[in-house]
Amino acid sequence: MKKILFTCFLIQLCLYGSPPVLSQVVQSPGADLLHRFAGPTVSPHSGDTHRGGETLSDTFLKFNDGAEVSSHPLHSGGPWTVNSGLNIPTTASADNPTTKQASFSPFRGPGGTTRQPDNWTTASADNQTTLPSPPSVLIYGELINPDSLGILKLSYSEVFLSQGLALRDTAFQPVLTHGTFFDGVLDPRVQKFQARIPVKEGPALLSMDIGQRSLLRDYLVYPGDSIKIGADLQDFAIVFSGPQAAWFEAQYAVKRAQAAAKFGASRTLLENNKEVLLNREDNRSRLEAQDTVFGARISIYEFGHDGLDIELSVLLDTSRTAIPGWTALQAFRGRIPPDSFALLESQLLGKFYASHLATFRKYHYAMPLALGDSTAARRAKAAMPEVLSKLDADLSEVLAKGLSPGAMDLARERSVTDRTLKGNSVEVSVAGKFQSPVRERLLLSVLTKRLQLGGIDPEEWETYAAYLEGTMVDSGFEALKASFQPGVPLSPAAFLGLDGAEISLDEFKGKPALLYFYFSGCTHSGNYFRNYLWPFYQEVGEELGLQVIAVSVDRDLDLWRAELSAYSSPEITNLNLPSDQSEAWLNRYHITGFPRTMLLDGEGKVLSHSLSSIDYEDYKSRILFLLQTDQSNANNSIL
Repeated sequence: MKKILFTCFLIQLCLYGSPPVLSQVVQSPGADLLHRFAGPTVSPHSGDTHRGGETLSDTFLKFNDGAEVSSHPLHSGGPWTVNSGLNIPTTASADNPTTKQASFSPFRGPGGTTRQPDNWTTASADNQTTLPSPPSVLIYGELINPDSLGILKLSYSEVFLSQGLALRDTAFQPVLTHGTFFDGVLDPRVQKFQARIPVKEGPALLSMDIGQRSLLRDYLVYPGDSIKIGADLQDFAIVFSGPQAAWFEAQYAVKRAQAAAKFGASRTLLENNKEVLLNREDNRSRLEAQDTVFGARISIYEFGHDGLDIELSVLLDTSRTAIPGWTALQAFRGRIPPDSFALLESQLLGKFYASHLATFRKYHYAMPLALGDSTAARRAKAAMPEVLSKLDADLSEVLAKGLSPGAMDLARERSVTDRTLKGNSVEVSVAGKFQSPVRERLLLSVLTKRLQLGGIDPEEWETYAAYLEGTMVDSGFEALKASFQPGVPLSPAAFLGLDGAEISLDEFKGKPALLYFYFSGCTHSGNYFRNYLWPFYQEVGEELGLQVIAVSVDRDLDLWRAELSAYSSPEITNLNLPSDQSEAWLNRYHITGFPRTMLLDGEGKVLSHSLSSIDYEDYKSRILFLLQTDQSNANNSIL
């Protein structure tokens, strides 16, 4: 009997009822890492259900989505030129030589969105010169941080991809100082800071955190923006002022409206057979009793049936008023520049439709197929042409409004849906459908997802290089090559042993090793270790000369030691990745979901960055194949 292991993260049921809303973002307590889940919660009674979002782990997949798999977040003035990047051409003719690409082949295109810089003046007694100003975002902030709740951190990403992925995500700690009376900072509790963020091309994403608390998450900014941010963590208030105050207020209002809609609507549970669930124990009476109580609600729907009807009503609705945040955004029409307003519409619409298209594709088409419900799957497939025709128009509109993260999400999800229906690869769909800069961003995001699953063939590296080298995403592609190409040594890190001593992975060279990453409290990690990793090690570990090294990312070292037997074993090597290193090191290998396992050869080189499998036998076969292939290659090199 197959045992299915799910991606480990804390689930809060996704708001989805009236009005339909976006997915929930939750934080795992052990690792202090974001684990996102895109789509309504699916009942655990329905098999392998944790799909979506960007949290990735060594999940045992019932059906593999290939490159798209389950998984780890303003402006005034200045003309803009936007290349939407959408290219859905017809067949060639004498008047129209454009044809859809039939294969994944190299392409070079224009560079996307650009902004004319503001000017600044330098003057001397005998000379005054006007020069283009260095592009940047100027931020002034005042902070009330009672009880030292954490260190202030600003981060920004100039190139975003899709589903929360971004390049050149740079973080720094602003210097906080107290006022001097004459600068107007009169409250002794207040600390102020000023920062200039070198955003060269827009739009970019800006976040502000205090310790592990997010104050601002993924706010869009343009080069030349100037914004004042007041954060009072004693009275839980955030306010904006300065030239771009309305730009930030608009984004704050949209995010708040989305959160309010999610909080106020019914949570949704998708079930294979809701009657079976309701008839179990006293579930039906408990659900009915809740109807008399003022508070939260849950709605239960079936894959491909009433759940499909609701999803279709959302996707085919041509009005926008039911989209959470839409009405709040419209209140800012005329208060912020038209290009900024259009970009926020692009973000809002793209993210909304991408989320619902993913739910439609995964839970009302792919899930019924996996569960053998051909009737439900046929219903969903029959509705696909109408849905995709409508969403193609939405996608064209979204990209025309601006290249936002939400637009990238919708473009990618549209390509994945093409792959699901037509059987071609996502790369082929992206290459045939989109122009630069959308094409390169999407291809890099697809590559990142595939590498998180395990790896790609050497020939595929060359194909991606033909597309991505020398483009705006070149730095991201080079970073992936440095970390994920076959045979690359694992990046060094200083781990801690159970006794607190610092340990390097170099100490374990000489034998192949399985690195198992987890955090205490993750039930899926415990199940994975007990049902897969530990049985495999006991069965063939000694014969293979294999080491198993359990790496905890717990920040609480006492918790790690106390819970060791629940998630690992004292019979193997147990290490901890210290918190001051964990974020950067885990991000290098895109480890955003747990459990996650890497396979290393005897020289410390990575044979596989992930070990997703169907069941235990598949898991065992894959590891043995990787080790045998590595040994064969080593023997050939000696000969």
